[in-house]
Amino acid sequence: MESFELILALLSASPSGINGRTALQKLCYFASVMLHMDSGYGPDFYGPFSPPVATNIQSLVETDFILERKLRTVRYRTMYCYSLAEDGIAIAERIREDHQNEYRTIRTLVRKYQEIAHCNYQVLSWAAKVHYVLTQNKKAMTYTEAIKASELFGWKLTNSEIESAVGLLQALKLIEKTQSKRRTKPKMS
Repeated sequence: MESFELILALLSASPSGINGRTALQKLCYFASVMLHMDSGYGPDFYGPFSPPVATNIQSLVETDFILERKLRTVRYRTMYCYSLAEDGIAIAERIREDHQNEYRTIRTLVRKYQEIAHCNYQVLSWAAKVHYVLTQNKKAMTYTEAIKASELFGWKLTNSEIESAVGLLQALKLIEKTQSKRRTKPKMS
């Protein structure tokens, strides 16, 4: 599956659309991880970011395969919301047929994001940061260790943010949470 197909499949799995560039980037990150794809992710302010994915999103908007609309937030910022355009729907149907197993994984990812994170892009961003830190360190970490490691990427995570992230990561089966007498350690499964 190519990056542009991944984007279309994610939007197909979320018929009401995906609100926010951050949410779309992080969903692509997790889909890439779950499907063992290299989509060019590296650390950025809001967590793992992929310039190729950003370019593909923009290309799909410019070629009218996906719709991008702007919403004003309560803080007078602009949020970009994405959904499939008519031509994008037709391509997404072919992607679902040609990549049935991958599409099931993507649909599960979107459903867990909706059910557990309640479509909160911040929880998705925290989860992506925690996952990225764990993959870079390749070991179980306490929350304190994860917070310290995240600072190397310029991220400032809190215990409650990590707790929210761990819930989503466990649901996606990307980590397991081990209990010790003194501390909780998220670790890669």
